Amino acid sequence: MITRVNEEPGATGGLQRSGPVGRLVRLVMGVFMAWTAYEWIEAGLTWFSEPTTTTNPWVWIWTGLTVYYGLYQLPTSALGRRWGMRILTIFGGVLVVTMAVTFALEGRLWASPLTSFLYGLIVVFAILVSISFVVSLFLGTRGCEIGALGELIRRFRGSDESDDAEVWCIAGLHKLDEWEAGRRH
Repeated sequence: MITRVNEEPGATGGLQRSGPVGRLVRLVMGVFMAWTAYEWIEAGLTWFSEPTTTTNPWVWIWTGLTVYYGLYQLPTSALGRRWGMRILTIFGGVLVVTMAVTFALEGRLWASPLTSFLYGLIVVFAILVSISFVVSLFLGTRGCEIGALGELIRRFRGSDESDDAEVWCIAGLHKLDEWEAGRRH
């Protein structure tokens, strides 16, 4: 589901914040994401660069999540949809160049510099998501945790461009927030 950051259907007035259950779930998920980031770092670039890694579906799931949430949703929630598209376009160009350089240097695609680029991107994303859960916990940001980083960036910029900050939440946090908000009324 696509929701606007901190939007509650029929809400009027100020921003709606997540409740204690939502915050507890975010804390647990943040710890899980920090553990996941640690596991990826522990596994290392050598593991990621092995040819058999391409057969691991989790590698591709994490890559997809990284591209969508890290390179599109985060800039969109912080700076607006146009920036999300710009970042994706830049990423696409860098990816194509990196693939060409990798193939020219190694004669195959699954090698460095491509694997270094993707591995670094995924690890940074996992760390950012861990941080975003903590930010979401303290700000009480409803919906997807990535929206909390966007909210924090907007606060630092002194901007409220949340009207354009649609964030699709794969973890279903928006549903938890809706349930919790309904119990408060």
